[in-house]
Amino acid sequence: MNLNKIIKSTAMKRISFFVFVISHLVVSCFAHDNIYLSLSASQAKRSGIAIEVFVPVGKDANTASFAKYIQEIVKNDLILSRYFNVVDKPSGNFNTKEKLLSLKHMNVFVILAASVSNEGKNLVVKIKMTDVSTGSTIWENKYTDKSCNYRYLAHKISDEIVKRFTGETGIACSKIAFINDGTKFKELYIIDYDGHNLRRLTKDNRINVLPKWSPRGDQIIYTSYLCRNPDLFILNIVENKRKILSKYQGLNVAGSFAPDGERILLTLSMKKYPNLYLINLAGGILRKMTEGMHIDTSPSFAPNGQEIVFISDRAGYPQLYIMNINGGNVRRLTTNGLCDSPEWSPRGDKIVFTMKEARGNHDLYIYDLPTAKIIKLTNNQRNNENPTWSPDGRFVVFYSNRSGKGEIYIMAIDGSGTRKLTEISGTSYTPAWSPVLTR
Repeated sequence: MNLNKIIKSTAMKRISFFVFVISHLVVSCFAHDNIYLSLSASQAKRSGIAIEVFVPVGKDANTASFAKYIQEIVKNDLILSRYFNVVDKPSGNFNTKEKLLSLKHMNVFVILAASVSNEGKNLVVKIKMTDVSTGSTIWENKYTDKSCNYRYLAHKISDEIVKRFTGETGIACSKIAFINDGTKFKELYIIDYDGHNLRRLTKDNRINVLPKWSPRGDQIIYTSYLCRNPDLFILNIVENKRKILSKYQGLNVAGSFAPDGERILLTLSMKKYPNLYLINLAGGILRKMTEGMHIDTSPSFAPNGQEIVFISDRAGYPQLYIMNINGGNVRRLTTNGLCDSPEWSPRGDKIVFTMKEARGNHDLYIYDLPTAKIIKLTNNQRNNENPTWSPDGRFVVFYSNRSGKGEIYIMAIDGSGTRKLTEISGTSYTPAWSPVLTR
């Protein structure tokens, strides 16, 4: 997307150059000693888990379908988590030494079984996990959903299984927001993290860009041309209500929610140089964060809420900077190219960003804060931009045109396991990963 139409108040070369860069931006748990899998374990040490056929209770055809679908979703979730080697296992009696020994030789540690039923129009799933070494039940639980939302129910089960193994909640109950122009206009969409359940949120027939989630996952901010100016909107996706949050003349470009969900960082130009501002949820300006004859964009809060990372051209070209929330202690993170769209990791130790080196494409990088090392995630795959973190900090979602058109991809933070989010007509832009959602 070309933002030269946005910034009409100046023709200075530095701003024109930085506008080009901005265009890419907008385009009951086990005790600790019983946790099965360490978070630091490498992908080569995945836990083996055998999944029995989920058994429908009763003769209702819908129940049988639900059982099949839930099993498929749970299996896919566990594979996508990259914590497990998943083995299909037909239903039957596993409480024999021979069968348990056979599974043990397959490096299977646990067996997952389930029954699925309709009880008073409620969808009910009973889960049981068996230890292969001892044949004993190590966990069982009952899940109920009144709306028969089998996909959410399956994701909820998957997330608890991950927590049982790792001590940390999984990410299956998360969604990804993004922009797509399949309608010939740039509209806002959300989709489950696994590429299912696509939902269009706007029908504006206008340009919408840069969605960002609130920490609770109930609201999304984004910049829209609905009123002919790039205004900042806030959309409550639970109540399906939205309002204009910031409508100053010129840029009102979404940046980042504070971890408390009560404040928002954004870029405002107000017919001057684009600088960073901190506003409240009523749109009131709390503080001007940066000032000067340079352009500052793409702010992202650290998880502690005390620091932000952002892009500035104060060095003559767009680079990464960090500063305190009070606006002080500004320091540059040294890189070798033109930087864009940084985001601080949920764990606080890394920053993912886009960088274009001389005669190169836009690629994804991670800046490791403890070591000050830069790790390149993509290479020779055309342009890769606008990365954001998964809720657990183990994956990133990003835009890439490697297939010949702009699409959304997910990969692990070591650069492996890349997968396309979904097949959808048109071009998709600027993805944003939600927190783990309760619905």
